[in-house]
Amino acid sequence: MKKVFVFLVAMLVACAPLSFAACAICEATGSDNYAKAAGAKLCRGVANAGLGWVELFRQPVINENHWEGVGRGFVHTIARTGSGALEAATFIIPAAKIPLPDPTCPLEMLGSKA
Repeated sequence: MKKVFVFLVAMLVACAPLSFAACAICEATGSDNYAKAAGAKLCRGVANAGLGWVELFRQPVINENHWEGVGRGFVHTIARTGSGALEAATFIIPAAKIPLPDPTCPLEMLGSKA
């Protein structure tokens, strides 16, 4: 368990400088350059998996009905975390299409209103 935690922290630290160019990373996942696409897919997957819990707080704020937002928050948390884990697991195959929540970029999610 400790090794997994250390690995995840190392991946988050490695992807942190790239997080300021979130749109560039998300756009790079469709690149023809294998290394660029695979690296971008891994970073976006780790970020989505790591920031999935934010949906628990985001959804009640952006929905008019706060109880509906709580329900959506649980569903979106599971969806974002699961899709991020799948995307990180399949980063070696950049062409593999994983269904992603909206917005696909986790950092766009932090400042979005819808």
